[in-house]
Amino acid sequence: MRPKTAAGLAALIGLALGAPIGAQTPVALKLTEFGHGPSVVLVHTLGGARFDWMPTARKLLSDHHVVMVDLPGHGESPMPDPFSFEACAAALDRVLAKQKPESTLIVGDGLGGVLSLMAARAHPEHLSGVILIDASLKPPFPIPDQQREAFFQLLDQNFSDFLKGMFTRMGRDSAEGVKLHAEAALVPAANLKAYFRALLSLDASGELKGLKTPLLFVGSSRVWPDSVAWEKIAKLRGYAEAGPIAARRVANSGVQMYLDQPRPARPASQEIEGERCAGAKISRDLSGPCSHLGLRGLQPSSRHLLRSG
Repeated sequence: MRPKTAAGLAALIGLALGAPIGAQTPVALKLTEFGHGPSVVLVHTLGGARFDWMPTARKLLSDHHVVMVDLPGHGESPMPDPFSFEACAAALDRVLAKQKPESTLIVGDGLGGVLSLMAARAHPEHLSGVILIDASLKPPFPIPDQQREAFFQLLDQNFSDFLKGMFTRMGRDSAEGVKLHAEAALVPAANLKAYFRALLSLDASGELKGLKTPLLFVGSSRVWPDSVAWEKIAKLRGYAEAGPIAARRVANSGVQMYLDQPRPARPASQEIEGERCAGAKISRDLSGPCSHLGLRGLQPSSRHLLRSG
């Protein structure tokens, strides 16, 4: 039997049995979890691994149930086939669904934040709050088709140099850049290429519309420079059309802000606690863990509240 004929018959059989065409079971993500109390699910960024969060996990361990997750195709987590960000978000939701929804917070760094938001938007009943760290919901600038093709060609022909250049430039210094690249190089090249290709078409800004879960955006100095107003960052990063969200900037911080030691200031919990977003109180679950995430150095002058127009 020809492959195309077999695929067509499989689709017809699935339709006859009432199975949705194209549906796939979410992959099971590799976890490390410990501790007791409210759950905090920690999601690393592209090219990272779950143990990047270990310093944060140690701070939360005394009074939280900490869940560190390997993103799909990273560490010990399998890659969805076929690959899509929706499939990655569904895998994350599978983790969230096993927690106690009334006391579960998800914290996502970079692309991990985007996928965390997608999971929260799909199933808000599975959690009580979301913290996004340096998460861009769409490319800051439109990418012409010609540049896309050139980028795809670069991925295929010179991926190792591309990967090294990208991750070493992300570091605050050369030592951190070398460390970031070494970690990213452990991820299979085919998996990273799939992520990079999908990123060019990413626009998750629509996930914010109608979001029922309390949301906090936390930006490092790298993504949110001192001299730039939140309104501009919101427009560039895909938050301009959002409903009410809280946004904070961490001074003197880099791409791994939870490993940095910004200058002391009021703890994040004091900045956030009691804050109201369009009449809805930010959940305490957003404040307690946040004060342990290495997110010290929050400047009172950088407090912002974004409301939809």
